[in-house]
Amino acid sequence: MIIYFSYQPEYLYDALHELIRMAYPDAALVRDNTGPADMEIAVNLKERTHIVSVQGSIKEGTRATAEQQGFELEMGEDGRRNEIKKRARTFMLRLLEKHLGQPVNSYGILTGMRPVKLIHRFLDQGMQKQDIVSRLEHEYRLQREKADLLVEVAGNERPCLLDPESARRLVSIYIGIPYCPGRCNYCSFSGAVLHNYRSELVPFLAALRKEMEAIGLLINNLGFKVQSIYLGGGTPTVLSTEDMSRLFELLYHRYISSATVEITVEAGRPDTLNPAKLRQLEKLGVDRVCINPQSMNDFTLLQIGRNHNREGVVRSVEWAREAGIKNINMDLIVGFPGETLRENMYTAEKILLLHPENITVHTLAIKRGSRMAEMGKAVDSAQRVEEVRQGVDCFAAVFRQAGYLPYYLYRQKYMRASMENTGYSLKGHLCLYNIQMMEERQTIVGLGGGGASKFVNPGDWSLSSLYNPRNPDSYVENVETLIRRKVDKLKALP
Repeated sequence: MIIYFSYQPEYLYDALHELIRMAYPDAALVRDNTGPADMEIAVNLKERTHIVSVQGSIKEGTRATAEQQGFELEMGEDGRRNEIKKRARTFMLRLLEKHLGQPVNSYGILTGMRPVKLIHRFLDQGMQKQDIVSRLEHEYRLQREKADLLVEVAGNERPCLLDPESARRLVSIYIGIPYCPGRCNYCSFSGAVLHNYRSELVPFLAALRKEMEAIGLLINNLGFKVQSIYLGGGTPTVLSTEDMSRLFELLYHRYISSATVEITVEAGRPDTLNPAKLRQLEKLGVDRVCINPQSMNDFTLLQIGRNHNREGVVRSVEWAREAGIKNINMDLIVGFPGETLRENMYTAEKILLLHPENITVHTLAIKRGSRMAEMGKAVDSAQRVEEVRQGVDCFAAVFRQAGYLPYYLYRQKYMRASMENTGYSLKGHLCLYNIQMMEERQTIVGLGGGGASKFVNPGDWSLSSLYNPRNPDSYVENVETLIRRKVDKLKALP
């Protein structure tokens, strides 16, 4: 489906685009009406001093839906633009739901990645939880179950958030190793499948050590302490034991101290693991590993391009336990083609037999450029949307009954059924890095390929961001510039 989308003024694009995409996830939204379109959506907003009027229409074949609304602005100039955007989103949601005759998005007008941040802002203002739920329902148009979930997640996270004084001295570190042994069919990044260790990883690691040395020295000179470290990717366990040891040697020299309470390594691909590698990680001080099956159904694993089966997952977890790893996370994905509630239940049962401390349930996001998108697997029928929702609800019910609490949550573009990704944890095993990274209440320094840095001002929790290129060649080529930019940002922190 091709949808022609026009709007006035220009700043409405970001406010409205995501809502339309959630209503029509597989449509192509175009702004230049140079050819035929299956649907036309138009919004026109006019501002006066204290009054805003908005008109909108949807034309689809012989069917047309129209709405108009006027509202008063009660706030000053500082918050005017944000208030107009919020009102415009509410208007667009109502227009879409009127046209479709059904709800568009269980999260109402919240389309961003980090909806729980809003809850923490309300809690900072002294609002009670029941008042927050009511506000989410009526002002932001969330369904009650999602409003309850966001408030519950925020409550579980709250004890782990830093106060402003602690946030001025504690940082966390992300190190990106953007290589995998193969490419999964739902992955949209094809540039970092490891083909030749010597020609690809060796120059990348040399650039990474250069960045780690420079930033580690500065962190120490500025008096920061590292609270948590997360080695992500890609799949960091593609590293040889020698290179992993060298990386940790540098970590202990520049980053790890008595303030470091958590070290995570993504061991996401079971086909990169063996007993010796896991014993090495434990000896290096790693206390949390992620072993990510995505599904425990062998047919699905074959279809999505994973080079392991269910037994390989079980073996890897057993090796990790034998090595003495204290915390294991396991990622699952809801929404794979061919998986229904029956397959989801099977996966949940097999995962619980392994007793992981953390389980992260993702909703499949099929992005352009992935093999699934190229194979035409991205289409959502009404039945498929319902199956995905049932799968998410199934995992939530089964894991809650087993004693797991939802402790962090985020959303992504192109998610099936417009749902969420939720991390579940047994009590006492919450991943600090996940919470700090998602709620943006701590400076995160991202190193390596794809490393995202968030520089936080604890005075008002405002932040600025820097992103390292995910492509390894681009990272190696630009590492000196990346270091300079990061140094400037760290020195400017209050």
